[in-house]
Amino acid sequence: MTDQETIKAWLSAAVQHHEAGEVNDARDYYMKVLEADPRHERALQLAGLLCLQAGELDGAEGLLRAALEVNPQSTTIPNHLGAIALQRGDLPSAKAYFEESIKLDGNYLEAHLNLGVTLRGLDDLTGAIDALEAAHRVDPDNDLVLQWCGMVCRELGELGEGAEFLVRALELNPENLQALQILGDIFVDLKEWRQAEDCLRKAVELDPKSPQLHGKLANMLYQEGRMEEAGTEFEAALAGAPGEPSLMGGMALVKVSSGALEEARGLADQAIAADDASIEAYFALAQVHKATGDEAAEAIAAAKVRELAPENAEYLQRL
Repeated sequence: MTDQETIKAWLSAAVQHHEAGEVNDARDYYMKVLEADPRHERALQLAGLLCLQAGELDGAEGLLRAALEVNPQSTTIPNHLGAIALQRGDLPSAKAYFEESIKLDGNYLEAHLNLGVTLRGLDDLTGAIDALEAAHRVDPDNDLVLQWCGMVCRELGELGEGAEFLVRALELNPENLQALQILGDIFVDLKEWRQAEDCLRKAVELDPKSPQLHGKLANMLYQEGRMEEAGTEFEAALAGAPGEPSLMGGMALVKVSSGALEEARGLADQAIAADDASIEAYFALAQVHKATGDEAAEAIAAAKVRELAPENAEYLQRL
């Protein structure tokens, strides 16, 4: 029989390798512990987390369920099982696990946050913001929680409150890229162009190779009517993601505004060939046909925009 000091040393070595990202070595030491003591709760739980982090969901679930048998009152294991269900796309099961963790510990920050994310995925935005605000009450200075609160507030149409959450998140962590993007989106929604540009340019400075960020900035500049600058940003975005349909559609819109109709048509056609649901491409195509006087083709492209974006007031008003 292995003595407890040896098991303790093996577990300590496993945790050190785990924290260093040395998966195979960590796994070996966890298995040593479990061979000596198959009901060692901490080893079962940590080995389960290692599998979860490695994407080995079945192995993670087996180990975590074994740990839960050892300690049915664990507050953390249901949260980890919820994370597995979330990765599998089983949102109802994830929701139930996170709620179980919260029932056992009402101040469990991660479970409140995970529940909010899951409820958003289930299109329950009211429930999501309730869960996220509960997480915020547990830790008012957690920038990730504030970021999610801001995101869901925006989706609820509560732009002012969403902006407040995001401004606070950025006060705590000025390099929170996601918070910068969402705050920029809110300012675009409000047509507060200076603030939107400030957020998006800061985001681009933090991640200058991101096609997504260049594309967001380009779309903002296009909406403000700054076509030359928008074109420059779309070019930067397409350099990093050539053939991306939404970017080609956006660039097509810029070409329409400059009168380069053949280039616009070519870009729109390429975007549609890559993605038949590209709203920007169909809108650009409608504008090309309008400029050339082809009313029938314009009507077909416009109908597609209405089908794909029935609530996009900006595009619909300009058809």
